[in-house]
Amino acid sequence: MAGGLRDLREDEARRLFEEKVFERGARYFEQGRVMMPFIYGDSIMAECRGTLPENYHVRVDLRGGRLVASCTCPYAFGYCKHIAAVLYGWLKNPGAYRDLGQSESLLKKMDKDSLVEIVMDMIKYDPDVFYVVNLRLLPRAEVKGFVEREMRAIFSREYVDYLNVREMVKKLDIFREYSSDVFRSGDLAAAMDALVPVIEAVLENYTSLDDADGLMRNFFATAMDLFGDVAAAYRLDGERRGFLSRALEWYLEAEWGLEQAIGDFLVRQAGRLKEQKFLLNLAELKMSDYKRSFITMGPAYSEEYEYVEERLERLEALRAKLSTLADKK
Repeated sequence: MAGGLRDLREDEARRLFEEKVFERGARYFEQGRVMMPFIYGDSIMAECRGTLPENYHVRVDLRGGRLVASCTCPYAFGYCKHIAAVLYGWLKNPGAYRDLGQSESLLKKMDKDSLVEIVMDMIKYDPDVFYVVNLRLLPRAEVKGFVEREMRAIFSREYVDYLNVREMVKKLDIFREYSSDVFRSGDLAAAMDALVPVIEAVLENYTSLDDADGLMRNFFATAMDLFGDVAAAYRLDGERRGFLSRALEWYLEAEWGLEQAIGDFLVRQAGRLKEQKFLLNLAELKMSDYKRSFITMGPAYSEEYEYVEERLERLEALRAKLSTLADKK
């Protein structure tokens, strides 16, 4: 897009969706399913009523001239009808989207005591606002430690059923949005400090969740997309390659399908940064390490053997995709 959200055209929005998905989204808006829509700068936030008792949370951001959207629904095949409904509503009735920029102007005119009272009321109405307040008030150096502590608290249960996964994703999305906000402000290190512990917490605990609806998997994919955006903004090749190396480690650690999301991310990011050769070499080094481990390993088909064999298969699949991408270049 050449302009901002206020310059968005319907044909630009339609290109983000399959035709049937966009039309369903349009019907959703016409049925009054889009609720509490806001716009703030180049971001749109809203809720959309779907098939479940709780509404889905939708966010659309304009980053570097491209639209990036997320939804808490389980749809896993691109942008969903809930995102389409929110964007269609913005195109057809932008006046219904309250401008948080106007509220910001009013808040800036208020005295400190009144602002404190408003914040405390917000925390009473929604305890998750506690995360937002602390992230904004903590000294920069303490943000990473705070996020790591809160991740341990959020994932403290040994097992989480699918009904509670939605609430967990809602909490995690606060940290992702904070990371997105500070990234847009230009503080890349702070964005990573808030985001990386979230990604690693999901990776570590995903096998203890009943993610039947795919909500956590979808959240994880949006978190990885943001990780890629922040990593790409670093100027030094060594820094960007460091983030690719970390993502490859995540690819090898992931279980229950998250490795597919990371594998796709690695291929996209390698193409984006023109680092196919670097990532190919890194994958081959990892493969060599795993193959050497067979020498000291126990009997074939032991748990350890199967683990290493499966990781080799992952790396071979990744290498094949990267090789194809390199050949096209």
